[in-house]
Amino acid sequence: MNNKENMLAVALDLFSKKGSTAVSVRDICGALNLKESALYYHFKNKQDLLDALYQQILDLIETMRSRFDNAFAVATSVSTEEMVMVSCGFLKNYLCNPMVSKFISMLSIERLTDSKANEVYNKLIYKMPLEQCEKVFNQMEDRKFVKKSAGKNYAQIYYAIILNAYNQNVYGQCENSEAVEKAVAQVSCQIEEFYSLIRI
Repeated sequence: MNNKENMLAVALDLFSKKGSTAVSVRDICGALNLKESALYYHFKNKQDLLDALYQQILDLIETMRSRFDNAFAVATSVSTEEMVMVSCGFLKNYLCNPMVSKFISMLSIERLTDSKANEVYNKLIYKMPLEQCEKVFNQMEDRKFVKKSAGKNYAQIYYAIILNAYNQNVYGQCENSEAVEKAVAQVSCQIEEFYSLIRI
């Protein structure tokens, strides 16, 4: 990795353990064995570095959303296996993504005392995923893949299953493959049961 990527990775690791407020530019450079001027070559300040980390997550979300939307646009049906695969893929590739999980850990430390951190936490954990789920379930209703209801209701149940498995099994320990697989098994079972109730 180049210096910029190293700085982002090391800073995120430190932020996830202590929160960004408690970590200084000096701390980051000390962990990298670099002078502070090296960091300022790539970033204006610590906030600029935080913004770069946040943008990486937004880019990941957009990539995942685009890939899903393109595949879903040409689907003529959604099997139970596909529903489970997408659910588990979201859990593993988003919530359990090392970058995302560390950023969420950082926000968890700061959200009780920082309204901006709380806003970003809610956006990444609740608002954006739920909006995407609601959009998809509305489309599934329109295309007669699922029984008619309110897409919002389906979205909340669907996402609650995924988020509950994440919180119960892997929150703060996404590097633990056994915990991740336990969460995946829980999601698989519950999504399969849920989909059997709403599928046409």
